[in-house]
This record gives sequence, structure tokens and C-alpha cells, in this order.
Amino acid sequence: MAKLTLLLAFHNHQPEGNFDDVFHTGYDNCYRPLLDTVAAHPSVRLTLHHTGPLLEWLDKNRPGYLADLRELALRGQVEILGGGFYEPMLAVLPDDDAAGQIAMMSQFCAERFGAVPRGMWLAERVWEPALAERIARTGLEYTLTDDTHFRYAGIDGDLFGYYVTEKAGWPLAIFPIEKELRYAIPFLPVDQTMGVLDGILTRAGRDVVITYGDDGEKFGMWPGTKEWVWGTGWLGQFFTRLTERAERIATSTFSDVLDRQAPTGRVYLPTASYEE
Repeated sequence: MAKLTLLLAFHNHQPEGNFDDVFHTGYDNCYRPLLDTVAAHPSVRLTLHHTGPLLEWLDKNRPGYLADLRELALRGQVEILGGGFYEPMLAVLPDDDAAGQIAMMSQFCAERFGAVPRGMWLAERVWEPALAERIARTGLEYTLTDDTHFRYAGIDGDLFGYYVTEKAGWPLAIFPIEKELRYAIPFLPVDQTMGVLDGILTRAGRDVVITYGDDGEKFGMWPGTKEWVWGTGWLGQFFTRLTERAERIATSTFSDVLDRQAPTGRVYLPTASYEE
């Protein structure tokens, strides 16, 4: 039986200097219930990213959250995603500044979570070909971009697994984020969302890896999502369905896929950014 491996990445972000009440609202309506729901479904594995300003606020105001995240990371259920600490668009920074931003985030994650990130969240998914070398030189192995970036490169059809790009001989893996999933999770009913995953697997007719990556704020901070995601129990139901269907739809982490699977192919993406 063919199997779909689903990679889930949640990007939790707040900018430097945002109002304190926004941080509090995000924590109460989004970040805390999301982490608690992950902990309540130990067979669901996923990847979490937090921007530096959010991590600093949590460290000062909600240190128990970081302790709980560390526990999930150490038991292998959650992979920690790195990036530029203050979520800069790396393409516009000098090389040393970009490297410093990434190193600052990696050091924070190593100290607080006991895990050095192997991959990074690319702010606004702003890609420029020279970033392959810039990111790889820091020791990171992968990033995520929208599937539209691959369309601009002339690649059609479903995008599975990961691709490898390079600059000046420095390789970097890139996981394409499936737009169909970004629009389904968490906005379609759970049954329909599972139907989207089944449809992707049916079209493929073989074992495949598919990537979902988007803002964590869609789970409680976007208009109407607090009532939808938590009031109706959407995320808990979705994780329960994934647990029940694990023989056909399994969750994993990006690092696990890198370690056990060869790349789908090589790609050279043009300059592009988050479509919306």
C-alpha cells in the first residue's frame, strides 16, 4: 500500500517591538493551545519555528512554554527550525550580518532546547539564488519555499520530497510547500482536509513526501480561527485522524526525510517570494 509522509511546519512569529498585549493574545489563543495539542498527540511529529523576538518574550514571560517545547524536542516529536533571529530577509543583508543572525538563532535553540537546527524558516519565503551558499556556509542543510518558486523554474505537476540546489559548490536542500495544503489547513473541515491528502496520494500512486508550512497564527489569531480551530476542536480532530490513519498517512520531520531519502532532483530557483 502506498504511503504519504506529511511534513508539518508551523511558523510562529512576532516582530521586534510589537505591543505586549499582542504577544499575550498570541500566547493564549494560539501558541500555548497549539503546543498543548501537539503534546496530547505523541504520535504526531512536526516542526516548529519561532522568531527571535517571540522567543525572547516567551523566555521572559512564559518560560514554562520553552521548557515544554524542549521536552517535545528532546523526545523527538518536534524538530526545531532555525532562521535569522530577528526574521530578516537574508537576501538584502551583508554576508556577515546574515551569518550572525542565523548563528544567534542556532545558539539560542541549542541552549534552550538542546537541539541545533539543521534547517531554517526563510522569512516571507524570499529566495535569491546566492542564498544557497550563504545558508549552507552556516552549517544549515535545508530550507522551505513555496511551490510557486518551483513553477517559476518551469517545474510542473506535483512536487514531492525535496530538491537540491547549490551555489559555488555549496549544496542546500529545499522542500516545496504545497499550496493546496496551505489553503486546506486549517480552513477546510477535517474530513475534506484528509480527502486532500488522500487525493494527493492517489494521484501519485506510490510512496511520497509532501510539505505543509505556514503561519502558526492561522491557528487562533487570524479572524475567526480561534472559534474554528479551538472552539470546534479542529486541530485535535485533525491530529486524531492522522493518528488513526498512520498506516497510510504518516507524519515525520524534515531531518528524518533528509537522512533516509534521496532528493527528488536538482533545481535552480529564480528570485521569488511568498506569493500572497
